[in-house]
Amino acid sequence: MAPDKQWMELVHDRLDDAYILGVEKFLNYAFTRLEETHEIRCPCIKCCNAISGTRELVRSHLIEHGIIPNYTFWYHHGERLGEAQSDSEFVDDNDIEYGDREDEIHDILRDLYPKFDGDNMNNDGDEFLMEEPNPEAKRFYRVLKDFEQPLYQSSKNSKLSTLVKLLHIKTVDSYYEAKKIIRDLGLSYKKIDTCKNDYMLYWKDDKFLESCKVCGVSRWNEDKHSGETKFKSGKKIPNKILRYFPLKPRLQRLFMSSKKSYLMTWHHDKRVDDGIMRHPADSIAWKKFDELHQYFAAEPRNVRLGLASDGFQPFRNSKITYSIWPVVLIPILFCQ
Repeated sequence: MAPDKQWMELVHDRLDDAYILGVEKFLNYAFTRLEETHEIRCPCIKCCNAISGTRELVRSHLIEHGIIPNYTFWYHHGERLGEAQSDSEFVDDNDIEYGDREDEIHDILRDLYPKFDGDNMNNDGDEFLMEEPNPEAKRFYRVLKDFEQPLYQSSKNSKLSTLVKLLHIKTVDSYYEAKKIIRDLGLSYKKIDTCKNDYMLYWKDDKFLESCKVCGVSRWNEDKHSGETKFKSGKKIPNKILRYFPLKPRLQRLFMSSKKSYLMTWHHDKRVDDGIMRHPADSIAWKKFDELHQYFAAEPRNVRLGLASDGFQPFRNSKITYSIWPVVLIPILFCQ
């Protein structure tokens, strides 16, 4: 059982007896869990779990600099997923909301990089420090650094969780910087130029064409008066762009997620076939598909997708006629 972590909130009162006692309990816990070691990673604000030290060194750093505020899951120091926590005398609603948000971000990192989960970090931490990390590991450590880095000194919110939340409401001051961090979570998209009249995509073998091979219209946005191609930041401006969110990595993420993977085969493992229509798997169309494609249906992990599309005007007050047509593929396997 992990010790109570409320002492971590006393970062501004590091000489308080409760904070010093919390540091001692943390050190006892870490050195008990990480057996046969004389040094542990130092979770102070200065070291950020990147430097190891003796018990005395870590204790002095935690008292002098303070512990990383959002390091609430001690995966570098022996804590395991699902481990019970010591009861606290007082729990603030804001802390619950914050903790859930940070745990959610940690779950995303664990699902995205299953090779580098808490157990691996604890058992093989020395090996990671001694060996040159591969590209996947480097991406993981870069995202992990943002997860552990407070938004500002003594902040309870991490840089990464804050950016994710800000992206949801589209108020990030530096959108480009935010996208660079979020890209490593697998949330990016690809831009593909399209024909102005929607006849083709400039993709694969047609990637470098200058005009549509069906209607002959130029790929690029041209000035109405001079006919010259328009440029922005030194690059030609395409007439239309398709923003493609790759399907394969998103399906992989569903299977990688511990909270979603079992739902991907719910229609086969948990559904009750009693003749009552509760799920698309109970429909005549689903069963007919299984008859026609028996090889596909024999593997319950195969994914069936529903397609939906509709157009809308994103700028209602604009004089320019402009519409967006998102095409959405929806996994239809989940229990409703």
